[in-house]
Amino acid sequence: MRALRTVLAGGAIAIASIVLWGAIPEEMLAQDAAPSLAGNEVLKVLGEDVVGAPESAPPLNDPGRVARWEPGEWRYRVMTGSRKGQTEQESLEPIGTTARGESWKRTVGQDYTLFLRQSADGSLVLPSQVAHIHSALVHFDPPLSYLLAGMNPGESRTFDGRMEVYSSKDPSVRWYGGRIRATTVYAGVYQVRTPAGAFRATLIRTDYRIDIFAVVSVRDTLYTFYADGVGKVAEAEHRRISAVGLFNSDTYIGKLLLSFTPLVPAAPPAKVESP
Repeated sequence: MRALRTVLAGGAIAIASIVLWGAIPEEMLAQDAAPSLAGNEVLKVLGEDVVGAPESAPPLNDPGRVARWEPGEWRYRVMTGSRKGQTEQESLEPIGTTARGESWKRTVGQDYTLFLRQSADGSLVLPSQVAHIHSALVHFDPPLSYLLAGMNPGESRTFDGRMEVYSSKDPSVRWYGGRIRATTVYAGVYQVRTPAGAFRATLIRTDYRIDIFAVVSVRDTLYTFYADGVGKVAEAEHRRISAVGLFNSDTYIGKLLLSFTPLVPAAPPAKVESP
């Protein structure tokens, strides 16, 4: 029981965070009814003057452009919770292709590293992630989609998938597995005001349900706003965790863009011919 309690106390919270960054499973089924935007929830997290009225929204045909999928650094102001007022930095850079096909790394503060790749249709997918604060390595089967190509405004998709959680210090040590149900909707386009300026931003809402051991239950709603040519400009989240007999939590988290700096990849070393 002590081992189980340790895994739940550390690992379940890690899982609640692992699926926050706009990720939804790659193989998804279209649904007729789309979840509505819970405006009050977003306003509670980001502030009343941040999100404006909806605007006309085109199909989501180029996720790489919307997410600005190139090397860069993004700085955000945390708007809610124990870290309110602090600054968090995210960075994106290419890496050597891994065994799971990942070729990009997105670092979120000092806590999380996401390993991603781009699918043939342009979707951005997430096969694995590390939660450094919990020393947890998570594999998703099938890979989660960071941002889907081909969605129409109001379209909703749902998927049931699986995850396996290992020690990041020793990936041969498996801690536990779990089931994920993710429902996402392309919720339209909105004017979003941030400290970095005002943007016409695409809104993706994802509702997650995670169950581990039939003991831990995670319910998470994530709203992510993307501006063409800039990437993620705002994010709002409502996370609920329940572990039978251990703990319960109900948390709101939000952040707004402060600045974005594109980075030029280092040039490959010049080839030197032998004399």
